[in-house]
Amino acid sequence: MAMYNVSAVCNACGDLHATGITVSLNGGPTGKQSIEEAFANKDPPPNIAELMEKRVHCPKIGRQYAQRDHRKIFLIPMG
Repeated sequence: MAMYNVSAVCNACGDLHATGITVSLNGGPTGKQSIEEAFANKDPPPNIAELMEKRVHCPKIGRQYAQRDHRKIFLIPMG
């Protein structure tokens, strides 16, 4: 089972920020990929689906935001 760090594009500054969330997946992507691409034409596992509700901290502005666009939430392989 592969492990992934989850990052999201910030709504405020446009940078990619780490969410502090890691997930494990069978048959996940081999490189950085949006969850929209990774789960095209299939339902994401529950641990991926719940990412839409997590808030991400922007270190540039010091605020949190929710990223609900699947094209802007990325799985990044660890290791």
